[in-house]
Amino acid sequence: MVDVLKVALGYQQHGFSVYPLAPETRTPLAGSHGYKDATKDPEQAKKWWGEHPNYNIGLGLDGVLVFDIDMGHKSEANGNESLAKLSADGRAGQIPSSYVETTPNGGLHIFFTYPKELKLTSRSDLFSKNGEKTGLDYIATGVPVFPSIRENGMYQPLKGHKITKLAPVPQWLLDEIQRVGHPNLGFGGSTVYRGKRWTGKLLDEMVNGTSTGNRNVF
Repeated sequence: MVDVLKVALGYQQHGFSVYPLAPETRTPLAGSHGYKDATKDPEQAKKWWGEHPNYNIGLGLDGVLVFDIDMGHKSEANGNESLAKLSADGRAGQIPSSYVETTPNGGLHIFFTYPKELKLTSRSDLFSKNGEKTGLDYIATGVPVFPSIRENGMYQPLKGHKITKLAPVPQWLLDEIQRVGHPNLGFGGSTVYRGKRWTGKLLDEMVNGTSTGNRNVF
């Protein structure tokens, strides 16, 4: 059984802020301020998870964003297929190696660093042209992390991936994030990304070829 308090303290020791989520949910505690309560204070962590070990862990994202890819298992949108189409159109490039967690819904959370001065938040359905769902979101506020659980499973790191080793967000993704955040400024509207193309199988290979269940996220 995972020692949730020990993991929460581990996140803090490696420079991350944490906050509690209600048991088996990704919802902040009633009366709390969610990711705005995220702290690096170990005494507060001991109070939260020492007294309530069933709380899930939320990670405050400061200079870190999560690329949330829905694999189409639980919804109509399949981010894997969306990326393949975007790559074929020259609108998306490769995803660099970084920390990755599988989600209870069968998707992926890929963690990247980004310049803090951009002050990013979150947005759903990146690369959508006409309001269609793409299964590609980004989160830069707070997110559930290992060993948080929901009724359909646990957030689990891919084996060999460490949250202390984060890659910078790729330029093609940052361009789109800035475009949707500032649609009148013309970020990345006509850029064509060349090089290796997304085959549509790469995410499946990433997950199937590298087992989950790693207990050392640091």
